[in-house]
Amino acid sequence: MRTATLTACAIFLTLCLFGTVTGEEGAKRNWKGAKSWLYQLQKIDLEAARNSPFDIIVTDYSADGTENRRFTREQIEKLKHSPKGRKLVLCYMSIGEAEDYRFYWKKGWRLGNPAFLDKENPDWKGNYKVKFWDPEWQRIIFGGPDSYLDKIMASGYDGVYLDIIDAYEYYEEKGRKTARREMVEFVKALACHGRETKKDSDFGIFPQNGEALLSEPDYLAVITGIGREDTFYGYPEENERTEPDFGREIQKYLDKAVRAGKVVLNVDYCTSPEKVRDAAKRASEKGYLEYCTVRALDAMNPPPSWK
Repeated sequence: MRTATLTACAIFLTLCLFGTVTGEEGAKRNWKGAKSWLYQLQKIDLEAARNSPFDIIVTDYSADGTENRRFTREQIEKLKHSPKGRKLVLCYMSIGEAEDYRFYWKKGWRLGNPAFLDKENPDWKGNYKVKFWDPEWQRIIFGGPDSYLDKIMASGYDGVYLDIIDAYEYYEEKGRKTARREMVEFVKALACHGRETKKDSDFGIFPQNGEALLSEPDYLAVITGIGREDTFYGYPEENERTEPDFGREIQKYLDKAVRAGKVVLNVDYCTSPEKVRDAAKRASEKGYLEYCTVRALDAMNPPPSWK
């Protein structure tokens, strides 16, 4: 970005933080009023989701991740305006890994070509670490009509749910001392572009994991909320209680988000009724919105309060 563009974004971001820029859609959103959320990236039935009691829905921008089955603006608008009232719809977007089934993937890409492409994730075939600070990768993510974020905004989503934020930890371990600050600046620039483009300070920005970044005041200020996996159940294995020290460390940061007035979307990977009830109770006591499901994220499970 040129210096002038960065300055304009900084000015707009300041206006956003003080709530002086609000688009027509922004006036209809009530992030803090949400009582439940759904997290389903695969096999989603949009009509079933529309008729469900969930207030916030996180899903992909495509039925199968590809451009050919991308959800239309009409489908997303219908999902948002349900018989049970206005739903807030977030689009999942990985910004710390490249996925070989997305529209941006080019034939012949391999480790080091393009320069930002790094090793494949051993746990998720077809997902590759990226040097997220690389300008070429960031241009794929946002900045033009064919970028990932701009496609999402064109489809009418209320915001984005950003995954692989914790990629900065991977690169810190590999010796890149600037990785933490580079991820903060990446998220801030993405938020600024989205809100400036839509002229809407309430366009939702929800990073998933990487909760230690909540200690950065400018990062905490710019996000709408945070998603976090495995706080109570699911680490290291699905349906297992999360190791207590690990869970307490997560909660230390999530509690900071709650105190700052941010929305915490907590997902635990458990399905037994007893564990779901326990996770819901713990989350409620903390002020988090709870959702329990399978790690494949391919089913719509009822919220704990669904009668």
